[in-house]
Amino acid sequence: MPGLGSLLPAAVLRCRALWRTSVVALREPVRYCDAIRLLGADDPDVVELIDQLVADEATDLLAARTELVGFTHQALNRLDREAHLLTRVERTRYIAAAHSAIVVTAFFESLDDTELPFRLDNGLDDAAAGVADRKRLGEFVALLVASAPPLPRPQRSTADGRARVRRFYLRRCKQLPSVLRGMPLWEELDESQRRAITERLGASLADRCVRRYEELRDKLAASFPEFGAWASLSMVRARTSVTDVPMGLSRLQHRLQSISTGRVPSAVRGALARAHEERLNVPPVRHTGGTHIPPLSISYINPCFRVTEITAHARPHDAAWWEEHTEVRDDLAEFLLGYVTSPRALTHPLIVVGPPGSGKSALASVLAARLPDSDFTAVRVSGRNLPADGYDRVLADRFAEALAAAGGGNCDALPVLILDGLEEVTTRSLASRSDLLAGVTRFQRERAAGPDPVAVVVTCRDSTAARMRFPLGSVVLRLEDFTDAQLATWLSIWNRVNSSYFHHHGVASLDWETVEAHFPLARRPLFLLMLALYDGVGNALRRVNAPLRETALYERWLRMLADSTDRADPVATERPAEAESDPEVRSGRIEQALLTASLLALSLFHRGGEVVDGATVAADRDALVRWPPHYARPLDPLRLPCVGETPPAEGAPTGLAFTDPVLGDYLVARLVAEELAELAEARMRELRSIRPAPVDDSFLYALLSFTPLSVSGEVLRFLADRLRLLAPHVRDELRLVLAELLREAGRHRREAHYAGYRPVELGAACRDAIYTANLLLVLMGVHGGAVPLRELFGAGAVRRWRSLAHLWRSQLPPEQWASLAESLRVHEDSRGGLVVYPCEGLPLDPDPGAQTYLGEVARDAALLADSGTQQLLHALSPLIRLFGGDVTARAAGEVSDAYAVLALAFTAAETSDEDLVSYYDRAFSLAAMLDSDNRLRFIVFLLRQLRGHTHRLGARLVPLVARYVRPVGVARSARASVRRLAEEHNEHVTAIRDVLAGRW
Repeated sequence: MPGLGSLLPAAVLRCRALWRTSVVALREPVRYCDAIRLLGADDPDVVELIDQLVADEATDLLAARTELVGFTHQALNRLDREAHLLTRVERTRYIAAAHSAIVVTAFFESLDDTELPFRLDNGLDDAAAGVADRKRLGEFVALLVASAPPLPRPQRSTADGRARVRRFYLRRCKQLPSVLRGMPLWEELDESQRRAITERLGASLADRCVRRYEELRDKLAASFPEFGAWASLSMVRARTSVTDVPMGLSRLQHRLQSISTGRVPSAVRGALARAHEERLNVPPVRHTGGTHIPPLSISYINPCFRVTEITAHARPHDAAWWEEHTEVRDDLAEFLLGYVTSPRALTHPLIVVGPPGSGKSALASVLAARLPDSDFTAVRVSGRNLPADGYDRVLADRFAEALAAAGGGNCDALPVLILDGLEEVTTRSLASRSDLLAGVTRFQRERAAGPDPVAVVVTCRDSTAARMRFPLGSVVLRLEDFTDAQLATWLSIWNRVNSSYFHHHGVASLDWETVEAHFPLARRPLFLLMLALYDGVGNALRRVNAPLRETALYERWLRMLADSTDRADPVATERPAEAESDPEVRSGRIEQALLTASLLALSLFHRGGEVVDGATVAADRDALVRWPPHYARPLDPLRLPCVGETPPAEGAPTGLAFTDPVLGDYLVARLVAEELAELAEARMRELRSIRPAPVDDSFLYALLSFTPLSVSGEVLRFLADRLRLLAPHVRDELRLVLAELLREAGRHRREAHYAGYRPVELGAACRDAIYTANLLLVLMGVHGGAVPLRELFGAGAVRRWRSLAHLWRSQLPPEQWASLAESLRVHEDSRGGLVVYPCEGLPLDPDPGAQTYLGEVARDAALLADSGTQQLLHALSPLIRLFGGDVTARAAGEVSDAYAVLALAFTAAETSDEDLVSYYDRAFSLAAMLDSDNRLRFIVFLLRQLRGHTHRLGARLVPLVARYVRPVGVARSARASVRRLAEEHNEHVTAIRDVLAGRW
């Protein structure tokens, strides 16, 4: 074939010029014809041949097929030799094209090896029959070359990828007998020959195609290791060998370096890469004790994980769903190799979720450091630095600025935007986190359509992810707890790094038996580190008699941290001398330190992720707490090792933050729990007084009237755990106090002492809304379950509840309202009264899924006790179960998928012809997201409807039929008839019916 000798270099240069000047991006999966056009971009003969086949204009099918098979093998060999000329993105696109080429090539080759009583291309001896045969076979080939074989994805198993390819072959094999049965040569065969042909062109041919495909696939993976990661081939091979616990994503770095383009990075990009590497050599937490914290460069252990792709029916907020639908994997480096080099990474974000302490931020840091700067530009952005109003243009500009500043605006290196900590985005934004994530996805897809695509990785806590809508097609990776082997490896690193300290201070190393007593807490990396630090002070962990709860671990660890910080520099901290000898003084100093740290946490919590500096924290503290003149100055919380400065955003000052945001959540919960206990005890004292006074909730109002506690699921969880520690009689009294405050909220309040405390400016109605919501959340925590509203509000419970709920809805920003709707749910009991439940205690019915638009509607209705909306949701439940909770979502000016389906079923007579065609188009597209059985049933339904509208729609149906229900052998002639006879109504309808009849 002419041009093959210089095929690839010229093609690369041509395509690179196109990508830099126009919108050129292969869709995933890649159609075979597009793959050949790309691989043969500089060979006009190949491009002309594939165009002829797509248009069914090729005259010599045998020669064409032979030519394409030969071209594919030569192009793949050339691609292997010339791959160093490609940039990272070009390499990804060429590999995707190569895969489509080998799928169809395997079919051609397997078909050639199939024994038949005649050659498909030449027909029988009858020349007229041969022409007809080639015409029908040409239509089949046209369909084949225009098809898009499924592309392997690293989030799927090898077996899943193999099954998808086999289904692709089975569909082609099922079409072949129908092609033959419509040929004149079929009549020349006896029944046994027909039966033999049908068998040979059925499942056995598909199996031969798969075996040949796997041979070609493995050859492609040998030339391009990242393709092996796309196909998850290492998962199969890893099970047959025993390896050490993988560390530090080093395999990811080595594999990426082995396939690097070798380009020299710019000075900016090189400096950024060095900064990412240096960050791994700094301990993740400041520590003033004697033990040494191993840096991530030597202590990061690749965690096990689960991964899934978001579909209409995925439920990534549900732990049971993960257990049922996904498997635990231990090949994180191989998965990330496959993901960052795959086409999917250019169009869909990777969202890393996990509970607190699971290592999400650590993974973000290590990933940024392990991406070679010759091929990638890793840009790490903290969630707290995102704009308060996450509108698309603002987000796009902010991300584009960050990428440009990092030297990421060129085609040589793929920018990887790592958005760490979506839960840290301000809760006071006019856009919810779901809207923000959708904006990130739109930004990525806009870039993917141009010459400079970008990969996006987002980290997010489980509790925040539970109330977000994930974009369809995005990939979600959930981090798992440490296995025994991983935990033992970490312990050996810890003991090795601290062996000198242990020897000189008479401290025993941390052994398995000591840690095992605190499972499952010790299986999370952060908690394991905290346990180790706690035990490093005189083997304190060995003296703990019972397994530690998470709240108990935070309390003990913070108290140890406060004491060691206070003693480290007595002069600077103004530590009184008697604190060394008097346990009560020392305990008082620790309590004061935790109080000031709690006030710092409250300042950060109420400002919802905004920048807070030391002066602001001091002003907040002085407005809430006044120390008596004779008190020693308390420890400044900024001295605590768990408090540090945040990296400044562009044009913004540095601020304060906890090294682990969950520490701040715990301190907020601790402060609120302490005040609630004080209120209950004060109430009990007042009841014994001869002059009892009303409950003074002014301090509680100052604490709880600026931010709903529900914005952080961890705060509510810690608060409930702390409240469970109260004595039963104190909890009973607190329940009564909270109920009274909730009933009287807004009527009597004394806040004169704390009027100066205003971390954010809110109106009275908004503060009342937040305070009442928080009172109810706390009351739920004290109850430990459902609360009958009749017990709170008496006979007017329903009216009062709806008044409260609509007050919350009207006053809270979107993210705060969403957090409340995710935390509370109202249900009618058997007596007709309303009962408020925690969300985990009462699932939605129907449940559209947490990550869908309709899921948000259902949660809102459940909290508002909106029976009308709930009835409509119930009526839609069949559609929801089939198509998922996004079936009613719609863009501005468009109808929803649900509307289109219902209109086709019930109101077609009142619908215009133009709209009817549009609805059919939407409905057929919707069928693609269903599983095979439901897809077949739904398409049958659509075809039945379509047959009744052929008289009305006429030629308008032709493009629709050609796209979705085009049968082999009659479609082309039917379309030609329609074009010729467009003005002749009866014959036109007959042509359309022929098309439909051929599909059935």
